[in-house]
Amino acid sequence: MLVSINHTQTMRDRARISEATNEASLAVIALNNKNADKTAIEQNRKMALNYINYFVSQKISDDLVEDVDASINIEYNKNTKVYSITYKQKVDSLTSNGKGKVDELNQSMIVSNKTESYGNTKKFEKYDTFDIAFISDFSGSATCKYDAPDCNDYSPQNKNGDQQRLQYMKKAITNIINKLEKSSGIKFALIPYDIGVPVKLDAKNLAGGESYGCSVMYKMEDPYKVNYNFWANKNIAYAKWRNLAKPYDLPETPLPELFFITYPYFYDHGNVVTYYLDYFNYRYYSQIIGPAKELYDDDALVRSGLCGKRLFPDKGAAQYSCGKDNWDYPLRYENEKTINEQYASIVQLYHFMFSGRFSDDVHYSFANTKTVDVQGTIDELFSGINTNIITFNRPISPTVGDFSPFFGMCQSPLYNNDIMSEKVINLPTNHQRFLEASKHIRTFKAFPHLVPFSKDRNHNSTLLSYIGESEQSWQPGGGTDTITALLRTVPVMANGSANNKMMIIITDGKDDAGADILRDDFLDKGVCQAITTGLTSADNENKGYIEKAANTATIHYIKLDPKAANLTTDEQYEEVYGKWFTKCMNGNREYLHEAQDYQSLFDTMAKIIQTETGNFVNRDESN
Repeated sequence: MLVSINHTQTMRDRARISEATNEASLAVIALNNKNADKTAIEQNRKMALNYINYFVSQKISDDLVEDVDASINIEYNKNTKVYSITYKQKVDSLTSNGKGKVDELNQSMIVSNKTESYGNTKKFEKYDTFDIAFISDFSGSATCKYDAPDCNDYSPQNKNGDQQRLQYMKKAITNIINKLEKSSGIKFALIPYDIGVPVKLDAKNLAGGESYGCSVMYKMEDPYKVNYNFWANKNIAYAKWRNLAKPYDLPETPLPELFFITYPYFYDHGNVVTYYLDYFNYRYYSQIIGPAKELYDDDALVRSGLCGKRLFPDKGAAQYSCGKDNWDYPLRYENEKTINEQYASIVQLYHFMFSGRFSDDVHYSFANTKTVDVQGTIDELFSGINTNIITFNRPISPTVGDFSPFFGMCQSPLYNNDIMSEKVINLPTNHQRFLEASKHIRTFKAFPHLVPFSKDRNHNSTLLSYIGESEQSWQPGGGTDTITALLRTVPVMANGSANNKMMIIITDGKDDAGADILRDDFLDKGVCQAITTGLTSADNENKGYIEKAANTATIHYIKLDPKAANLTTDEQYEEVYGKWFTKCMNGNREYLHEAQDYQSLFDTMAKIIQTETGNFVNRDESN
C-alpha cells in the first residue's frame, strides 16, 4: 500500500513537472534568443525556473550549480528551431516511518518531465492567407544611386547600376517572393508606376513587338469624360491654337483658364483640325513604323500596304492615309462625332498639362487637379471600378507631342526598351530620335507592366519568371504620381480572395509638383480609409464589387531614403511623410518605414509580412 501511494505521488510530481516545463518552454520561445551565448543561456534558465517554481511545491534556487537536488537543461536545435527543456528534481516520498525518516520503501527519488512530448516548442513562421501588392516606383528618380539623397531625376544606367534605388528594390522584392513562393496562402502582385500604371496589351504594336497601355482609375469631371484611348495617338495642333489665342491673352485681360474648351475650332478651322490628325498619323508611320520595318520612303509604305496615296487629297486630309482600316483612324466616318464633341476638351487638357501656366498645381497627366472629381472618385472606389478605369494604348515613340497629347504618362517602358535613353535625349533633332527609337520597336517588350493576382497555382513562380526575364530591363523613367498608383491598385486588391489584403508602397517619396497637391487632396478626404474599409466590407462582397471581404486590409509606406534616420517624434514623422502620416495612417507610425539600402529594405518588407508564433511540438519534429 505504501509503495502504491508513493508511486501515485511520483506520477503526480512528474505530471506537474511536465506541465511546468511546457509553460516554461513557451516563455523561453517568447524570448527566442536561440541560446546564442552564455548570457542568453542564463536568461533562458532563469526564465524557465520562474515558471517551474510556480507549478511545483518544492521551490528551488535560481543557482542550480549549488542545488544538488535539481537540474535543468535547455537546448536549441538550429535546424528544427526546437527548444527542449529537460528538468529533474529530487522529491520526497509521501510516506515515512513515523520518525521523520524514510526507509527502503519510502526513499526520495529523482523525477523529470517526459522529455519526448513535454517541454519542447518550435518556432514556426506562420502565415495567414495574404494578397500582397508591391506598388513600386518606376519613375526616373528610381535610377538615382541609393546614396544620393538630393537626386530626383533620371540617371542613366552605368557601371554602378546595382547601386541604383530600383536595383535594390528589385532584389528585395525578388528575394521576398522567393522566400514565400511556395506558401499556398500568399500571393503577390506588382503595380509599377510613374505617371500612370503600365499594363500589357494582347495586341502587337504596328511593327510586330509587344504593346502596352497606360492605366489610371479616376472619376473625371464632366468636360473630361472623353474617349482617352481614341485620342492617345493624335496630334491636336496645340501650337496652332496657342498662336490664335495670343490676341486674347493681354496683361490687362489674361487668357481665361477655360479658353480652349470654348473655342470654336470647327467654325473657321475644321480643315486644320482634321489635317493635323491625319498628317501626324502618317508621320508616325513614315518616321517610326516604316523604318522599324525597313521601309524608308513613302513608296515603300504604299507598296507594303501600310499606307495609301491620295492623288487629289480633300481639304483637311493628308496626301498619305495610313492605317485606314484601324478603328481609331481619325478620318473614319464613325469617328467624326467623337472628334466634333471631344476635340475642345483634349486641347484644354493639353493646355493644362503643357502650357507652363499651371506647373505649380498640374502635372503631366490628364488626371490632375483641374480635371479629377476627387470626392466622386472616392465615393465610387468600388462601385465605379468598371466605369472609372481609364486605359489607353500608349504610342511607342520618344516623348514628344507629335504623336500623343498624353506623352508625359507611363514612360517607364520606353526607357526600359531604349525608346528613351540618354543617347536619344541628346540627339539634336526629332528625326534622329525617331530613327533611333525605330530600331527597338520590333523587339519591344511591355516591361514594366502591372501583374495582378491570378488563380494560377503557380502564380508566384510566374511572377518570379517575369521579373527574371526582364533582368536587364529595370531601367525606369518619367515622373512620379503615387496616388494614381494607389488608386489603380484598388481593383487589383478587389479581385483577390485572401483573408488579408496588404498594399506596400515603395518609393523615394518625391511626387511631381501638381501630383503632390492632387495626392494631398485625396488623403485629406480619407481615401486610405475608404480603400481599407471597402476591402473589408461584406456589403461590397454581396454587391459583387469585391471577390471576398477581407478580415484585414492595410497600407504600408516605405520611403527609400539614404538619409534614413531614427524618427522618434510625431513632428519628425510628419516632416518626413507629410499627410501619409497625418491623414492616411492617422498618426500610426506602425505603417510607415524608411530604408536606405537593400538589407534595410528587405528586412522592412519581411517584418511587415511575417507574423511569428510558437506551438508545442514533439522533440523529434523537424518540419
